[in-house]
Amino acid sequence: MEALVKTEHGKGFMTIQEVDTPVPDKNEVLIKIKAAGICGSDIHFYDGSLTHCIPPVILGHEFSGEIVQVGDNVTRFSVNDRVVSEPHKGGCGLCRFCHTGQTEVCPEKRAIGYKIDGVFAPFITMPEASLHPIPDQLSFEHAALAEPLAVVIKGVLERVRVNPEDFVVVLGCGPVGLLAANAAKVAGAQSVVITGTDLDEQTRLKAAREMNIDHVINVQQDNLKETILSLTNGIGADLVVEACGVEAAINQAFDIIRIDGRIAAIGHTGRESLSMPWETALHKAAHVTWSFSSSWSSWEKAVSMLSERKIEADKIISHTYPLKEWGTAFSALEKLEAIKVLLVP
Repeated sequence: MEALVKTEHGKGFMTIQEVDTPVPDKNEVLIKIKAAGICGSDIHFYDGSLTHCIPPVILGHEFSGEIVQVGDNVTRFSVNDRVVSEPHKGGCGLCRFCHTGQTEVCPEKRAIGYKIDGVFAPFITMPEASLHPIPDQLSFEHAALAEPLAVVIKGVLERVRVNPEDFVVVLGCGPVGLLAANAAKVAGAQSVVITGTDLDEQTRLKAAREMNIDHVINVQQDNLKETILSLTNGIGADLVVEACGVEAAINQAFDIIRIDGRIAAIGHTGRESLSMPWETALHKAAHVTWSFSSSWSSWEKAVSMLSERKIEADKIISHTYPLKEWGTAFSALEKLEAIKVLLVP
């Protein structure tokens, strides 16, 4: 089969290669991939700014598909079942995280798409334990959003929570930011703000407006702090979701939360350290919660929300390309001409 492989570290070094079709072991299934989403991490592996992948490796970890073969010990799934999967083949099984059901943060987690082969290919094998069934009414394309939505649900709805009538600000209007704004509204937020820059106007902020997010703010055109204070009678936001990983935005999160306000940190910076306004955070008694990856429960909620059309998937999925046109797809994302792009093997 033909797959998109990162062959070595550095900018570029990605190519379509002929590789062996994987064979499931007794606890695995073989999945025909129907749609695979390009994540921001895939872009950074491509441009060389992220180096924790282990080449040569097939990239990609967001996907949906159909089971075409099952291992001898698989009991909960059958051929022709429609599924999505958590992006790993399990952890070590021995550490405290595995023992407490937090496989997603196991240091030895076998993560697809950068530690081991991923989904930019026609087929992948996955263990039964990582799978979640999807109903017939949920399209494969929409189901491919389950992974980034599950990350949002864990970080924003499970670890931090959105309380009824909260005023929520989402910093960043990429796919994760748009999903976070959508999920916050579904969870009962009274008003949701999303931010972007001039570079986002043509595509991402346009989509935010079409999604009827309450307030869409271009921070290069409007003063964000003044706007938030005006909208909240001088109090500030109950919750800020940091979804862009930009140092200036991270610092501004502390400016725009209210006293005793909450920050959900889910954006990746790609840096080991950065500055933060410690005294402002201290005086505001800020609650800051970082989150990584996704939980089993967040996946169940993601599939449910997508199935019930609570998420405006069509507004977030902007392009679909055949796998062989991956270069065009990656270029559109790098130029901010796309939001979520799907590859179809």
